[in-house]
Amino acid sequence: MKTNINTTRDRRAFLKGLGVSLTLPMLESLGAASPAAAPKRLVVVGTYLGFHQSDFFPHQVGRDYGLSPVLEPLAGFRDEMSIFSGLDHRGRNGHEGWKAWMTGNGARSVSMDQLVADAVGDQTRFASLQLTCGRPPSGARLSHTREGVALPMIGRPSVLYQTLFRSGSDKARIDYLLNSNASVLDGVLDEAKSLRRRVSASDKRKMDEYLASVRDVEKKLQKQRAWLNRPTPKVDYTLPEFDPVAPDLSLECESIMYDLMALALTTDSTRVLTFLVPGWSQVFDINGRKLSAGYHGLSHHGNDPDKVAEYNLVGKEHVKRLSRFLDHLKAHRDADGQPLLNSTSVLFGSGMGDSNTHDNSNLPTLLAGGGWRHGSHHQIDREAGTRLLGDLYLTLMQRMGVKVDSFAGAKHNLNEALL
Repeated sequence: MKTNINTTRDRRAFLKGLGVSLTLPMLESLGAASPAAAPKRLVVVGTYLGFHQSDFFPHQVGRDYGLSPVLEPLAGFRDEMSIFSGLDHRGRNGHEGWKAWMTGNGARSVSMDQLVADAVGDQTRFASLQLTCGRPPSGARLSHTREGVALPMIGRPSVLYQTLFRSGSDKARIDYLLNSNASVLDGVLDEAKSLRRRVSASDKRKMDEYLASVRDVEKKLQKQRAWLNRPTPKVDYTLPEFDPVAPDLSLECESIMYDLMALALTTDSTRVLTFLVPGWSQVFDINGRKLSAGYHGLSHHGNDPDKVAEYNLVGKEHVKRLSRFLDHLKAHRDADGQPLLNSTSVLFGSGMGDSNTHDNSNLPTLLAGGGWRHGSHHQIDREAGTRLLGDLYLTLMQRMGVKVDSFAGAKHNLNEALL
């Protein structure tokens, strides 16, 4: 009986879309290569003021797409990145929608990176690190705990450097602080448990959320104590004399933060990083050209070609810094002798779809590294309503060992695009 090849392919495509991968076993006699290892690290970078959509997304779909002007600095990574258009959470618009970029839900819910941190964070000194440049814009947060609490971000390069590579002279002070915090937590837990017995059912739920948060802090303290006697890595990196945290120096700060992020990964200090690239009303000077308006003003360009062109200049600067970061990861080898980029999934994009109108549909989304099947622009039919940004998150989380089959309204995945 002959098998219809097209039918077989259709069945395989259908199974792959369901997350079921059918592959032949590795046979030594045939010299078969072992399948690519699952990614071990996750980096999420979000640009607060987004991009001009028609200058971010390629106009062609598939492998033979032409790189958009803003993404030109990534030309050397065509075969190590995928671009997705048409993905979003079907959520609310405006800057408030930023709260939902990593959670899929603006309400109290956990962000995708923290679910990954729960799965892999016990293997490193820091389960995850949350970063930005200077002071983040009001309400802009990426990472949220299981209780929906926004995690604070480190915005000063010197603080991040000290956190990662503190000297041995800090040991006594940190030990004192850990012991002090542990005793405070003991008292808080005793008082909260006593209070819980005397409150209403509704208040009991609130107390349970609070107790869960306290226990989470307690676990982090225990982990820090376990790592206290292990020396921090030694690195050859010189910080600037002053932290460039003023808004008009944010591009300089962005470059340094990417350098330190690369060091955090190469020293295996953490395997989960989130980085919010902020946006204010600063007036940038790019390649000797002082822009005509502030960054935030340019994002509300009103489709004025001159303003769009300057807005794209800033967007391209962000992409240049991402490209340099990917270069660092590609140059460094992990414990298996492979480029670190192969085992690091780097998700780059924005919670803002069209900053001019504060529309949060069709979010700029790019995935690099991680050993995925890359090289294409995937255009998702948004009107069909069958795929969400959460489907991409499901693929990322599942491959990193998170046991989850739904997230932010998404119940599929995008395995067929990446595996």
